[in-house]
This record gives sequence, structure tokens and C-alpha cells, in this order.
Amino acid sequence: MVLAGQTATDIRLITCDVDGTLLNSKQELTAGVENAVRLARSVGVPLVVATGKAPGCAWTKSVLPRLGPPSPGVFMQGLLVYNTQGDLIHSRCLERAVIDTCIAFAKQHGLTLAAYSTSRIVTERTNEHTDRLLFYGEPTPESAGPLHAFLDAPGSAGFQKLILMDTEARIQEIRPSAISTLGDTATLTTALPGMLEVLPPGASKGAGVACLLKELGLEPQHLMAIGDGENDVEMLQMAAIGVAVANGGAPAKAAADVTLEASNDEDAVAQAIERFVLKPRGLSLQS
Repeated sequence: MVLAGQTATDIRLITCDVDGTLLNSKQELTAGVENAVRLARSVGVPLVVATGKAPGCAWTKSVLPRLGPPSPGVFMQGLLVYNTQGDLIHSRCLERAVIDTCIAFAKQHGLTLAAYSTSRIVTERTNEHTDRLLFYGEPTPESAGPLHAFLDAPGSAGFQKLILMDTEARIQEIRPSAISTLGDTATLTTALPGMLEVLPPGASKGAGVACLLKELGLEPQHLMAIGDGENDVEMLQMAAIGVAVANGGAPAKAAADVTLEASNDEDAVAQAIERFVLKPRGLSLQS
């Protein structure tokens, strides 16, 4: 990580969170951000999404083509990583015992449990909590009945992650119990209020980005990362320049080198690109 004033760092790659960062609060990619991303790419610094969201669904089809030619991607909190050719180069799934524990925990505490299986989201029964995922362009949650049966069906791809869902206050209330129940068998993180994500142990966007850097032959010293949430912490910490947007939460701001004055509704990503990619090269967004 570098100090905020060190703008001459040789940044060659940008990894960027999507919800609350790349997209505004209406889930829109603004023209200002799109222009900045394309200008950065024109000087050899592409932007790669690093998100907790699933690949191959509505948001990817509406957003990614506007960012330029096909690029790598880090999805599902680093559990699925794709190279520039669209090949899956890294994948992790939850162990069955962890899934069984989460199913029992959700039932015990009256929580909704949503399971991510590559490009699908399944749940025992859809409800107002799973319907919240639709706003973010995620795959439409499917009522699949007992999740044990889904996993046992021929051809099942397993579950990369689970989300325990309820009101924000309820999720905050049960989080200590979930940590105690799962111990070191899983990693817990939060990307959106009222949703506690259960990942394989040690999983994070940072780990997924590290895998991608290795694939691309780059070091963290060549990386700028931009984010807003708890699930961005590891990625922000590993980057040469970790940038939190103004609307970010306390964990992201504490992990970042720089907290911008602009929010995702004020083209914060464009501001970061201009400051740390374009200006060191003698360019600006008005060039």
C-alpha cells in the first residue's frame, strides 16, 4: 500500500467492486464512469470487476460490454475467476458439512438461506428477502425445495457460497452465533445490509484478485483497487493503492489508503482513475 500522495505508482490494472462503487445507487453505470474506464484502458490500464455477484446474468450483459473489450473477472467474492478468454481459472465450493450446518442454522433461527451455484441462485422458497437480489441484476432466485435434494441431484455444481438473509438488525444479532457455530470451517462477510455471506475458509475478493494477478503476470504493486464494503477489505489492503468511495463503510475506509470525497452517485470511480491513472500520465478526463 502507498501513501495518498504517491501518484506516480506504476498502476497497470484496476479492480473494482460493482454495487455501491462502479454502479450508482440506481444500479446505473454513468457516462462519466464509462468514459473514464475506457480512457484508462486506452493507456493500457484496464478495469476488471471484482464482485460478490454471479457471472453471466442481467447485470453482466448490461454493464460489462460498456467497459470495453472482454476482460477477466472476479466473481462471487473471489470464488470464480475468469481470464480474458472467458476461461474459468479458479473455482471453490463450500464443503457439504458446512452447507448442512448452515441449513440447520437458518432453520433454527428462522432465516432465509440463498445458495449460489455458478450462475444460479436457489432457495427452499423465494420470499421478500430473496426478491431483494433482483434489484442488483442477479440471477432470478429459484424455489428449489430442500437444498439437500438439489445438491444430491445428478450434475449438481455444488454451492460456491450461501447467504443468510433477514432484516439488517436481525442479521447483526445472529452474526456472533454464526461465527461461533461455523468456527474456522468458513469465512463470513457482508456485502449488503441484511445479508451474511458464508464462503469457503480463507476466501475473499483479495484471494481471487491474487489468483488473477498471477495469471496476468502482475504484482500487487501494479494494482489499484476500489471498493465500498467489508467484502472489499482484503482487496484494498493488498493493492498498491486501495481506494474507498465516500459512501463506503467503516471497514473499507479503514483498509484503504485513500477515501474519496465523491460517492458512487458522484462518479467516484472516474475520480480515482483520473487521480491515480490519468494524471501521472499527463492526462485528464477533459483531455
